[in-house]
Amino acid sequence: MKKYILMCCTLFFGMTITAQTEKVKVGVKAGLNLAALTFDESELNSSNKTGFTAGVMIEVPLAKNFSLQPELLYSQQGTKISFSDPDVTNSQFKSTIDLNYLNIPVMLKYYVVKGLSIQAGPQIGILLKANNKYQDNFLGYENKETLNLKEYSTGIDTSVNFGLGYQFKDKFYTDLRYNVSYSNVFKEGDANHFINNDMKNRVFQITIGYFFK
Repeated sequence: MKKYILMCCTLFFGMTITAQTEKVKVGVKAGLNLAALTFDESELNSSNKTGFTAGVMIEVPLAKNFSLQPELLYSQQGTKISFSDPDVTNSQFKSTIDLNYLNIPVMLKYYVVKGLSIQAGPQIGILLKANNKYQDNFLGYENKETLNLKEYSTGIDTSVNFGLGYQFKDKFYTDLRYNVSYSNVFKEGDANHFINNDMKNRVFQITIGYFFK
């Protein structure tokens, strides 16, 4: 884990060394996540979970109309799951999987016109916390429990971002992104903890930010 953190921090802060200091912009951003986990289990119904994201960003000019924007973001992700057995009276299950990540996206930005950019780039996520808060009502008996899923997780999420961004007066910033993970959140499935080994992150994100000059 320490190796991944060191690698990501070196990548994030090393960008300022390769560019002219006067052209590099540092900023902060925060916004909303609409997160979900994709999986193949057809009996379970999943829905989006809202979460918070915030962190810092650096924009490094590369060439005309191109720049690189590495970021360091805290991100709340996961999903909501429900299940009801039609053959059993009063049998309902609801679950919220909470996944908190330290995400390091590196976005390549191309400015179509002044202020408006299209973006794409890879992302590494370091899992900080993983819990499953569930409640069920089986034959009228209600149960609630919070399960720690950290030991079942892979710990590292690899994904790619696609999005649009807009800067106003080179200071105020907003973007829309869609994040697609291509690594599994969990090492193996566990029916007792209500997780599948093919679960992958999907996140739609909207943020606003500010670049300091």
